[in-house]
Amino acid sequence: MRWKFCLPSAASSGSDRLAMEDLYLVPEDGSSAGRSYWVTVEALQSFTGGTREEKLARLAGKEFDISDTMDMLVHQEDFNRVELLAWTRIFIQHRLGDPHPELIEAEGDEVARCTPVIRENDPGMHAGRPARLLFIHHRPGPPIPFPETTLAGMAGFEIGTLCLEDLQTSDLPADRIIQADLIFVMDKKTRHVLQRRCRALGMQRRIVCLYLPERHDIRDPSYQALFHERVRVYLERFGWAGSGRE
Repeated sequence: MRWKFCLPSAASSGSDRLAMEDLYLVPEDGSSAGRSYWVTVEALQSFTGGTREEKLARLAGKEFDISDTMDMLVHQEDFNRVELLAWTRIFIQHRLGDPHPELIEAEGDEVARCTPVIRENDPGMHAGRPARLLFIHHRPGPPIPFPETTLAGMAGFEIGTLCLEDLQTSDLPADRIIQADLIFVMDKKTRHVLQRRCRALGMQRRIVCLYLPERHDIRDPSYQALFHERVRVYLERFGWAGSGRE
């Protein structure tokens, strides 16, 4: 079957080697009802997914591993465009059930059809107001400062914090989650907890995991540097950096 795909512009040409990339896929048979699949392929050198050793443990000798959130970890240090598309075909075969996928790059008006219509990918959705970044934590034990407090001075952003341990699933503030332009959590456990709670309430949002410890010393400059770097990477990937939000 033929699949239309779209890559972020930074990866649409050239031979640069990447350790993580997003793709948007739409099957031409209409089986997705016109909606695109958002797939993330990551290699061993990506900063997401934990340490290199943790990634290798997750692979457990396999060439790839596909999570239930459409993330594909591959047993490769990094990849170029050709290799990325080869992994994408494997993803379609194993996750979406098409044994012989043919990838066709979207062009012109087709790009809009491939790109997910969601807040995270459309800076125009919040034109004229600050972008809402919501940081959600799950941290039992004594309270400690939240790392996002160091973002308070970023022009063009509204920073919010939510603690899951203070809330029952039925009390989860759906309005804050729906209105957030981008949702961050610190670790995989929190992402899993939040995803389960959102599903129980009939909500579906993409949740970005920064893969940093919840318990930390906010004064540690190396921790602060990692936190800011990883947040900025996602702001750039969603097209929000360099547009008056510095």
